Amino acid sequence: MSMQQKLKASLSVLLAAAMLTPALAVMPESEPSVYAADTVVVNTGKEYQTIDGFGGMNHPEWMGSDLTDAQRQKAFGNGEDELGLTILRIFVNPDSNQWNKAVPTAKFAAQHGAKVFASPWEPPSNLAESDSNGGKLHLPKSNYTAYAQHLNNFGTYMKNQGVDLYAISVQNEPDYASEWTRWSTDETTDFLANYADKITSTRVMSPESFQYAPETASWVADGGKKYYTKILNNQKAFANCDLFGTHFYGTQRAWMDFPALESCGKPIWMTEVYVPNSSSDADTWPEALDVAENIHNGMTVGNMSAYVWWYIRRSYGPMKENGNISKRGYMMAQYSKFVRPGDVRIDATEQPTQNVFVSAYKNDADQVTIVAVNKTTSEYNQSFSMGSGESISGVTRYRSSGSENLAKSEISFNGTGFAAQLPAQSVSTFVVDLGSANTDPDENGWYFHDEFEADTCSWEGRGAAGVMTSGRTNYAGKEALLVQDRTAAWNGATKALNAKAFVPGKEYSFSANVSYFDGDLTDTFYLKLQYTDANGDTQYDSIATAKGVQGKWVQLANTNYTIPAGAKDMQIYVETADTTNNFYIDEAIGAVAGTVIPGAGAIDVPETLIPGDINLDGVIDGFDLAAAKRGLAAGGFDNVFSAKVADVNKSTVFDAEDVQELSSFLLKKTTAFTDQTPPEPEKKAYTMQEYTDMISKMVVEKEPDASHNEQAGVQYGTVKSGSYYSTTCKRNKPYNILLPANYSSSKKYPVLYCMHGYWENQDRMIIKGNGTMYTRQIIGNAIAAGDAEDMIVVFPYIYSSATQDSCSAMDDANNAAYDNFINDLVVDLMPHIESTYSVKTGRDNTAITGFSMGGRESLLIGMKRSDLFGYVGAICPAPGVTGAFKWNSDEEAPHLLFITAGSNDTVVYSNPENYHNNFTKNGVPHIWHYVSGGYHGDNSIHAHMYNFVRAIFKTES
Repeated sequence: MSMQQKLKASLSVLLAAAMLTPALAVMPESEPSVYAADTVVVNTGKEYQTIDGFGGMNHPEWMGSDLTDAQRQKAFGNGEDELGLTILRIFVNPDSNQWNKAVPTAKFAAQHGAKVFASPWEPPSNLAESDSNGGKLHLPKSNYTAYAQHLNNFGTYMKNQGVDLYAISVQNEPDYASEWTRWSTDETTDFLANYADKITSTRVMSPESFQYAPETASWVADGGKKYYTKILNNQKAFANCDLFGTHFYGTQRAWMDFPALESCGKPIWMTEVYVPNSSSDADTWPEALDVAENIHNGMTVGNMSAYVWWYIRRSYGPMKENGNISKRGYMMAQYSKFVRPGDVRIDATEQPTQNVFVSAYKNDADQVTIVAVNKTTSEYNQSFSMGSGESISGVTRYRSSGSENLAKSEISFNGTGFAAQLPAQSVSTFVVDLGSANTDPDENGWYFHDEFEADTCSWEGRGAAGVMTSGRTNYAGKEALLVQDRTAAWNGATKALNAKAFVPGKEYSFSANVSYFDGDLTDTFYLKLQYTDANGDTQYDSIATAKGVQGKWVQLANTNYTIPAGAKDMQIYVETADTTNNFYIDEAIGAVAGTVIPGAGAIDVPETLIPGDINLDGVIDGFDLAAAKRGLAAGGFDNVFSAKVADVNKSTVFDAEDVQELSSFLLKKTTAFTDQTPPEPEKKAYTMQEYTDMISKMVVEKEPDASHNEQAGVQYGTVKSGSYYSTTCKRNKPYNILLPANYSSSKKYPVLYCMHGYWENQDRMIIKGNGTMYTRQIIGNAIAAGDAEDMIVVFPYIYSSATQDSCSAMDDANNAAYDNFINDLVVDLMPHIESTYSVKTGRDNTAITGFSMGGRESLLIGMKRSDLFGYVGAICPAPGVTGAFKWNSDEEAPHLLFITAGSNDTVVYSNPENYHNNFTKNGVPHIWHYVSGGYHGDNSIHAHMYNFVRAIFKTES
């Protein structure tokens, strides 16, 4: 191994160690022996990327020898104890006289159906020049045409040798090039845009960056994801680039997500890595488990279509020097042998418990492959369920652990689910054969019939809700599905539809019966469809609506509902209009169009209820008095509406006093009934100190990693852009807005204003950060868990100058433009938001926070306009706010002051603590939130947002 390769290995280990350190700090001293894992729910209707395959590199020039025929068979065969690789990466030798060395293994792989692609390390020597910027060589632009011809010639040569090359990349690791050729991101983009169209013998792959690092990573001067961003932003370069390639050295899980690239319509391949190092023997256990986890992260987080190991036969590779498969190789084989080219990754519960990772894939043969990686030191039993409703006809497991290699066994199953042991530190691959029982209607014309007798029938809680079977009530049988722990009206119950049975564009009949016991006398229920449209956007469509009555069953039914054409990821769900009480579902059925499904039917709910109109005929007369007397004698009424209006004095009890009042009213002794409504329990408003004390008990230093992830069953808010006319700036100004899931103009929401820092704009706090901004996920998860209120979050562009559009320097004049945002906010932005969106007003319903300069503005605005903002936050606030740092009374003060600071902030340093000390000196209650390791950026912002959204809009006890 060269010194450069040793450095690469060292960097990979150091970065891996840096990722692990925080996790180790919060791990318990010992893991529990049994985990309470969530059921892994697999949904075949929700698709992600198509898989192109798994593979490795062959480079005889580097190794000194080629693979033998036996080793080639071991690598590319898929029989017993073979790796099943379907991709081969080969070297483009700069000397065309050496190209023949790549042929034997490439030809074998191609003949066995593998895709072969090629990567150049450097151009022919006559085209290159020495490099003064860190690379061994550099290709001058004057030789781009010749270099394109060189790559094209290699593709033609391989084709003439019987290998139809799948693709050729522009350059191997142009950002890590002390031993090969360095290219800047502008240079590779230029080459793709203006010269890559001359490569006609094969597809063109992007440059393969050494590390899939965010553009803002401190060590990325001109590399990492910058290569891909510049290609995406250049129309010609993007058109000439057929697929994207990257390497994963030192690439942590959070960096693997790249939404802009994942949504561009072209595949992304991970084309080189070794995990976790190149110094250990590949049979070292449980170290080899890192390979399976890395593949999992690449597939599920990065949406990679291919995963290619650095070298096939190597002491640290999938095949040992003796030609045997290593433990690392078996980790790869758990994927490569069963997840084949053309398979599609589908939705599955990704982390049913801590340090267990699950992904799922489907093929065209009615099979689903599920790979479960258990990195814990405990064995446990894991349940799996086909949430999309398919019946299971067989399950075969292949398992590798410390003592097993692809051990095969058959697993028992029942209907749409199965359960299996996941041994400690193991990988299990389940090949699930699907039957067709749920794709054809039965003799009643029903595709599914969910009776909920000791079975949730693949229904799940939606949002914060949970589901379970219950015998408290039922429409038929002995049990119904209880939907509980709801924190919002949309938190109901959902069931994935099998797309083979329920075809978009066609009509079907749906029915579900619902009932409830708590809350108001009546409640409105909806049966709806959630689906993804052709643009990839989530849509919601109403199937049926019904008015329910407390204690009664009502039917939601539509005999001829048309599923929207082009719909994917289809789920039916039941929710309420406004309430969050528990409710029950029974006898849920999907059937052939036109089928009249038996059920509770509709309830005749009077449009208006008139106190005293006991017979519900719309007038109060002697018949009502007679009915009241009969009801009093009988101890009540069978009709719930009669019972409601009989309590004419609203005391909540029907008694002789109500009969007497009704009699007096009819005799015209009185003209109105008395109002004996019990008083509302008195609500107490917290003082600033009380509120601060309450919130301080909830604050955590750092947000959990899970708060960044989009959880199954949770709906997240929608980010939209807008603009308003600023009279302060005399121009239109932009903003972003995060509307909560299921935003409705019929409901009013509190508002949080969230501000960016110096030189930044409205995208910073929601779309673009140092890395991935998880604001949307953090807020959505908090709302779904019931820890935060449904809220609207506004992300304004705060630079407010009438003479220039953007910041031009860091000086007093530009500082004043930022400070001027207080006028822009109050005079123009807030009125615009309040007139455009459905918002609650008043300081109890309005919060403000900001980062850096935005933190300074938040404190400034909070000090001056506490009449408008009841909650004030500041993240790593910049200096500049001066004054008494106190308010005269609780009535004038905001409810909450929340300051976040990072220990590693090298921009504002200890300035946030100066604010903290001033507030302390002046006796102002506040939260001082200090983040160890927090820098002037994303990790401090995420920690603050996690806490702040949980702390606002809760001022009444």
